[in-house]
Amino acid sequence: MSRRSHRCLSALLGLLAVLVFIAPALAAPPSGEALQKVLARFEAYAEKNRQAFGVPGMAIAVVAGDKVAYVKGLGTTALGGGRPVDGDTIFQVGSTSKAFTAALVAMLADEKKLSWDDQVIKHHPSFLMSDPWVTREFLIKDLMAQHTGLPPHAGEMEAFLGYSREQMIASLEFITPVTSFRSAFAYQNIPFLVSAAVASRHTGLSYGELLSQKIFGPLGMSRSSLPQAGVATGDNATRLHQRIDGKTVLLPADWPYASWVYVFGPAGGINSSAKDMTQWLRLHINRGEVDGKRLISQANVDFLHTPATPVKADLATGQLMQYCQAWVYERHGAPYTMVWHNGDTTANHAMIAFMPGQKAGLVMLSNLGGVDMLDELARYFCDLYNGLEPKDYCGLYLAKLKKADGESEIPPRPKKPQPSLPLERYVGTYFNSVYKNVQVQLTPQGLEMVMGPNKARLILTHWDRGQFTAQDTAEPKIIQCFLSFGTDPAGKVVDFRILGLEHEGGGLFTRVK
Repeated sequence: MSRRSHRCLSALLGLLAVLVFIAPALAAPPSGEALQKVLARFEAYAEKNRQAFGVPGMAIAVVAGDKVAYVKGLGTTALGGGRPVDGDTIFQVGSTSKAFTAALVAMLADEKKLSWDDQVIKHHPSFLMSDPWVTREFLIKDLMAQHTGLPPHAGEMEAFLGYSREQMIASLEFITPVTSFRSAFAYQNIPFLVSAAVASRHTGLSYGELLSQKIFGPLGMSRSSLPQAGVATGDNATRLHQRIDGKTVLLPADWPYASWVYVFGPAGGINSSAKDMTQWLRLHINRGEVDGKRLISQANVDFLHTPATPVKADLATGQLMQYCQAWVYERHGAPYTMVWHNGDTTANHAMIAFMPGQKAGLVMLSNLGGVDMLDELARYFCDLYNGLEPKDYCGLYLAKLKKADGESEIPPRPKKPQPSLPLERYVGTYFNSVYKNVQVQLTPQGLEMVMGPNKARLILTHWDRGQFTAQDTAEPKIIQCFLSFGTDPAGKVVDFRILGLEHEGGGLFTRVK
């Protein structure tokens, strides 16, 4: 999800009232020939930008007035090959999965098995944050509102390294907050694992079983799943791609990090198709009901879409953005509200958005990760649908993306670096409260660090004195960090710190052997 700034909730709600008052009246929703013109123009813009961004394939579905008005595939399932994408092609939907988790919790609220204002420890007794007061005061609704006080994306590297959902939940105790609880927006994944654990505890069903019985089955989402092995196989499932140094790259079928998103299942592990996702979209447009079948009470669906955490406000443009319960509420100077969520798995990207007042929206799935083009397409569509002349949102974003190509978090090596200690003196076992035991070993090629249950191997490259860069041997763009080794007065290496992990066990790895 895009990174945002913050404002006071009460001030933003006041601003919202002003914006609603001054917004011009909406034109009647397009229908018939007018709707077809909107869809044709949107398709042309989408295809133009699919090619401009190097997206091999994408699927788009539009719902207008509770009817599926458009389903189209553009491009192919794999770079330079594959089959044409269509409405049944299966993609990873990433963090749009969060809303499914929130919906399962809403169903529990409907069944009176819990309340949004219940303490989490009432339903998950082993839940612990670093501050006992926060542990006690953490409510069910706080799990999915992105205001935990933790640093953005806290603990996420654990999923890449093979830690289980239970291990990631337990690690929350050792992650230091950077803001007060409920005071600021910061995007998280691990709290959604807690939400799913609560749902499983009350039902005796796994998260995947809950999805199948409570959502996929009732909505007829037959091509949706939460597999363990990765994106579905078959002749109509997409392949995985990344943008690397400005170019689209097809990842190999045995890409070692294909499964990380499924470990984060309740936060981002669902696979689905554009056609299936129209049913999910209709459920939210109709406030919990599809074709006369009610899955969630209107009151609890409305709660899912209700702003909870300020994200961004801009008086000059009339922009107001807030996080809800696994949804984002956004309003610009334009006379409509957009409720949306995106999802990125580093290898696929998804976007779902709807306009509550117009009962219209769209879902878009693509097979290129790390590129937010679909998010900009959604804004373009919503402007068109409301009779406005949209900006070239994608063009503006592409310019920023190209400017950022080639940037690295690893600093350049000094021109005259000072030598390190003999490499064998760094060899040992180091412990961190989040990542547990980490091995530093000496190979014929130099120092190597082994982390996590999956035993990810990171090559250490000397930078200056006791400082090293570390990059994963299989996927250096995904796992890379900067280490500083420390010594005691006698010159013995006693620990190291990883830049960027200062709030995860202090970023300190203490030598234990």
